[in-house]
Amino acid sequence: MIQKENSYGTFDQEINTFFKDAHHFACLINTCLYQGQEIVKPENLMLVDPKIQAYTRDVLMLWNERYGSYYLGIENQLIENYPMPYRILQYDCLVYKDQMDVLEKEHRKKKDLRSSEEFLSGIKASDRLIPCITIVIYYGTRPWQTNFSMKDMFDVKDVEHLNEYKMNLIEVHSDTHRYKDKELDLVFSMTRDILNANFNTIRNKYKQGIPKQVALVIASMAKDEELYQQIKEEEKEVIVMCESLDRMREEARAEGKILGKTEGREDGILMILKNLLRKGISDSYILEITGVSSELLMKAKQTLN
Repeated sequence: MIQKENSYGTFDQEINTFFKDAHHFACLINTCLYQGQEIVKPENLMLVDPKIQAYTRDVLMLWNERYGSYYLGIENQLIENYPMPYRILQYDCLVYKDQMDVLEKEHRKKKDLRSSEEFLSGIKASDRLIPCITIVIYYGTRPWQTNFSMKDMFDVKDVEHLNEYKMNLIEVHSDTHRYKDKELDLVFSMTRDILNANFNTIRNKYKQGIPKQVALVIASMAKDEELYQQIKEEEKEVIVMCESLDRMREEARAEGKILGKTEGREDGILMILKNLLRKGISDSYILEITGVSSELLMKAKQTLN
C-alpha cells in the first residue's frame, strides 16, 4: 500500500511521464486549443527543463513551427487549488523573466546597447520573447468551483479595466472531447467514468486489455491508491481494467455491508468510512456503496489520522 503522504507525488510522476510523450502532448493541445486540427506536430515539440528559478512546472515543451516558437505547459491538479489563476500567471511570468535575463546578459556581454532607451531597457527594440501557453488539467470529482481567472480573485465592483488572465482549464470528470490519440482518449474516458462512479459502463465498455503503464496513469488520475497498487503488483504487462476494479472493490463492498449493520451509530459508521479512505477507495465509490451523505464522508476525512 502506498503511504498516504506520498501518494499524490507518485500520481503526479505517473501523469507527468504520460504527458512527456510528444504524441500525447500534441494531441491534447490540438484538441483543447485548436478544435482537433493537427496544428502542433509531435516532431516539432522538444521537452525542456520544467524548473525555472525556484519553481518546477509539471510538463513544459518548446514548440517550434514555421510561424515562430511557443512554450506550452501542463499543470496537473488532483484537487482544486484556489489561487490557481495566480499560480499560472506566476509560472508564465517566470518563463518570460528567464528569457529577459538571458537577453540582458547577452547584451551586457556584447556591449551592443547604444541609445539611452536601450540602456534603460536592457534590451533592443527588435528583441522578442517566446510566448507561453499553459493548460490546467483537473482530476477532481466535483466541478471546479472557485477562481477561473485573476478577476475572480479580486473583491471590487469595477473589473472592466482589469486584465483577466483566464486560465485554460480541462475538467476530466466532465470533459467531452474525443482525442485522436487512442491512449489519451482511453485515459481520459476511463478516468472520467471512474470519477463519476460509472462502474457498470467500465465493465461493459473496457473489456479489452490495456498496457500496464496506461492503467497506472488512469489509477493516478482517479487518485485511487488501492487500484494503483493492484496494477503495480501485476506481473502482466496488459491489464483488464474491469477485472482490476472488480477485485479491488469486493473488499470495499464487504465493508459497506458491515456499515449497514451499524444501526445508525455514527461512531461505527465513521470508523468504517475511515477504513475505506485508508484503503484509497475514491469518494464517489464510497458514497455509492454506503449511501452516506457527503457531509458525513467529509467528517470522516477530517478525523482521519
